[in-house]
Amino acid sequence: MIANKYKATCILGIVSCGFLASYPFAHTFLGGLLNRGFGAAMIGGLADWFAVSALFRRPLGIPFSTAIIPRNREKIFQALVYMVEHEILIKDNIKKRLDDYDLSATLLYFMNDNSGKQDVKKMIYRFLQDFLLHIKPEELEAVIEKFVEENIENSKMLPYVIPSVQWLIDHEYDDKVLDLLISQCILVVEKDKFPHLLADVFAAVIKKYEHGMDRRKLFNLLMDLSPKQLAKAAQHGLLTILSEMQSRNHPLRLEGKAKLEQFVAKMKIDEDFQYKVETWMQQNIIRKFNLGEKMGRSMVTVYHKVVVDNKIIVRGMEALITHLDVLIANLAKNQEDRRKVDIYLKATLSEWIDTHHDEIGRIVKESLNEFTNERLVNFVENKMGNDLQMIRINGSIVGGLVGVIIYGLTFWL
Repeated sequence: MIANKYKATCILGIVSCGFLASYPFAHTFLGGLLNRGFGAAMIGGLADWFAVSALFRRPLGIPFSTAIIPRNREKIFQALVYMVEHEILIKDNIKKRLDDYDLSATLLYFMNDNSGKQDVKKMIYRFLQDFLLHIKPEELEAVIEKFVEENIENSKMLPYVIPSVQWLIDHEYDDKVLDLLISQCILVVEKDKFPHLLADVFAAVIKKYEHGMDRRKLFNLLMDLSPKQLAKAAQHGLLTILSEMQSRNHPLRLEGKAKLEQFVAKMKIDEDFQYKVETWMQQNIIRKFNLGEKMGRSMVTVYHKVVVDNKIIVRGMEALITHLDVLIANLAKNQEDRRKVDIYLKATLSEWIDTHHDEIGRIVKESLNEFTNERLVNFVENKMGNDLQMIRINGSIVGGLVGVIIYGLTFWL
């Protein structure tokens, strides 16, 4: 722009000087020809200088129909927003362009690129930081508890419980669980307080058995069935049975494992049984133990630990990225999964476009509103200045030629 502006100004100066220099000789044919030509070129150059300058500012301080671009900035912005939203980036055009791309391949390329992984890590880290910075522990607990309570009726636990239990059985973890339970039971039964607890239970049972009947009282008196003796005998018997059950070939243990396998098999095929088990779990595990409240408190405990130790975020993020790498590697090998991902991404983006297409106009308008009048003028001048300055040059040249032609045609009239 500077080059053409300099040329246009130089031409205007030259023709102005030529007009003044030739004016004393205007009565001669050659002097008049030059004077009329330079005069017309000067007028054309000045007129176009005023016109070009009036687009951006007020030349000579004249307010009428000048500073056209700053004065009409809102109209210009509205026209640009409408053009982008309704003529260029229309919904059908965007969707058509999406169909031309393999979005799963684009996703894989981005994730396999080292800078792409770094960007994902930064996004995850910033999200976790912002989440921890703004969340309040008591609000987190309330949200989790409410979510669990509201969704528990529609949530099914058996689809997760059955495969988990089957996995434990297949990998013989059921024996390890039984070993743990038996060892813990032995520790409880061996305690000194255990016979006293049993004695109270037996006393209540004996009293209920007698129920005011003299014959039963007499029988208990003859058998000398004191609660303490019964408790000691029961403790000894339980310890013997539990110790024997530590052997993996014990009949009771094998029978229990067989019943567990039958239970799992029945849950897989019997819908009525599934419904009963699911109902029992909801009533006796989730609601009875206030699972929502306990989950909320657990999450708050984790939250406090994470706030204190930032390393937890880093370790969690690294584990997530490692898992993500495995998913990406599997996706790259499986064409069917890639096809499903591509369909899912396109459907999601298409739905987002339908819902948020108006956001395009808003974003464009917000970006344009950042332009001040001065910045807008500088932007247009930098993009179009050279062409606009050529108008001034052409105005001087064309004006001069027209002036010479008119003078030549009218000289002899």
